[in-house]
Amino acid sequence: MKWTVLLCLVSSLGLGWAVPLEGLEKLTLDFFPNNSMLLTTTLSTNFIVNIPKCVSPSKFSPAKVRIAIAQLPDATSPTGVTDTEQIGNLRKTPQATVYFAGEFNSVSCRVARDLLVMDMDDSQYELITVIGFQVGAEFCRQTKGPFCNQLLKPSTFYRVNFFLLDDKSEIRGHTDWSPAIQTRNVTNYESADVVFEGRAGGMIVITILVSVGGFVLVVALIVAVALSNKK
Repeated sequence: MKWTVLLCLVSSLGLGWAVPLEGLEKLTLDFFPNNSMLLTTTLSTNFIVNIPKCVSPSKFSPAKVRIAIAQLPDATSPTGVTDTEQIGNLRKTPQATVYFAGEFNSVSCRVARDLLVMDMDDSQYELITVIGFQVGAEFCRQTKGPFCNQLLKPSTFYRVNFFLLDDKSEIRGHTDWSPAIQTRNVTNYESADVVFEGRAGGMIVITILVSVGGFVLVVALIVAVALSNKK
């Protein structure tokens, strides 16, 4: 009987049932060590977070990293997530405030140590460097795939967490939630755009006409002065 219950439990986990976070291996890696202007850039609808160069859990071999996003009411609020079932998918639940935004392959620490970095300046080659993960980069209705990395809300706080999957696509570990990251407030810019909506084209045409007219007047004046001097 006990073995039957155990098999049912294992089967339920494989079907996507809730996995308590306390049962996963927690990694203490700092995923946000880079303080460069590029990686700390925060816009009104997205921001960039640093990603690990390699991951080395003690209980399993990571194959993929899945990123989770949590929207918060303020900077001090916790996410309140205790198991993976509370992390939604925007494809199924568009209004979810805690959701998986994407997934990418994990780089083993051994491979990372063997990687070579070199500067290349040749028109025949294109050098691609991964600098981070852009949170908030998609319109869900315009993209396909298991996850959606939807545009974020202006002036809103978010936290990020990385979940690690093994070669069987099972979640086995995770990092802690990041410090709260606030997107910029662009309300003033939007109101300014509305005020000048429908006038920008006319103003551009008027500016061009005034500039051309002024140039013609200057040329005419120069010609008149030159002719008067000849007389």
